[in-house]
Amino acid sequence: MRVRFSVKGAILVGCLTIILIDLLLIASLSNVQHPSESSTNDNSSRLTSKKSPRTPIEIRPIIVLSTFRTGSTLAGEIIQQAEDSFYLYEPLNPLNYVLYQLQNATLHLVNGSVRYVGPYDFPSVSIDILKSLINCDFSSLDIETASHGFLFYSRKSIPYISCVNLNKRKTTLFQAVNKCLHIWKESCESSKFRIIKVVRLSLDWMEKLLQTFPNLVVVHLVRDPRAIQISRSKLGENIFEDIRKSFTELCTLLSWNIYFETRLNGTYGRIFRLYYEKLALRPLETSMWLYKRLALRYTPNVRAHVHRLTRAGLPDECPTCAGRANSSAHVQSWKGLYNQSQLNDIEEVCGTYLKELGYS
Repeated sequence: MRVRFSVKGAILVGCLTIILIDLLLIASLSNVQHPSESSTNDNSSRLTSKKSPRTPIEIRPIIVLSTFRTGSTLAGEIIQQAEDSFYLYEPLNPLNYVLYQLQNATLHLVNGSVRYVGPYDFPSVSIDILKSLINCDFSSLDIETASHGFLFYSRKSIPYISCVNLNKRKTTLFQAVNKCLHIWKESCESSKFRIIKVVRLSLDWMEKLLQTFPNLVVVHLVRDPRAIQISRSKLGENIFEDIRKSFTELCTLLSWNIYFETRLNGTYGRIFRLYYEKLALRPLETSMWLYKRLALRYTPNVRAHVHRLTRAGLPDECPTCAGRANSSAHVQSWKGLYNQSQLNDIEEVCGTYLKELGYS
């Protein structure tokens, strides 16, 4: 009996011990402290701070303004190599083409609205486009401007326009642009220097941009009109049919730009002249000067790129390309292509401009 009693007692003690251990485990688990509300809020605030909007940067817009065939492709390609830059190549070309073809047109904007424009609206609409581009406000652009092939000339626009071209195969162009637009916008907004090459506007229209953007700088690119016309003739323009007329039109525009360069500099002081001939004859020295004027950093990579563009022995078979086999030889290529009678006519209609800029 005593044995049976001791066995039962042992069993009973064991069961009670197990129950007691379970109760202790439950109590200990219930007392485990969960993260406090304040701790959760702290973590949440830390996560939120990581996703907070980027601090706005002080933008430095740069307009490279010239006339058609003045060497702006070379100048723009050199400036595009700057660090922290966002470059756009002739963004007014789509609007110019539309109005040239239709005179009156309906522009369908990226944001879904429409804008009606006529043949005399080109300058004012162009200024609106340039303002939108400088501000990275791409949703207010028309679809043609936001999807034009010239965007492939802009290094930082290539991912965006590639996205558009890929997506428009399976959806509408409007939907493709809106789907990819954030890529373009982020690239623009993260860049301090927003550089735009313009060949379709006269310099007087720059006043509206100078008023709007206090940090805007205009690079007024000039070139000998005799070289400009020869370059245009290589693209099919018949300048020799009425040489007096063609040079009168060109030099009137060039003189107009020089007048407003002086006038606007008297008020704003943010326009400076760049001679294409200096850039082509002394590309390394002039590009370094240009970068300094624009507060851009002239790195070894920039210098190497300038050398490749101007002295790398590239073939000269492409009249619209930036690269030249020898840019200094290219400057003199127009000489010998006019006879003396033609040179006399040019001197008569363009003499004042040629003398003022030192080309005579």
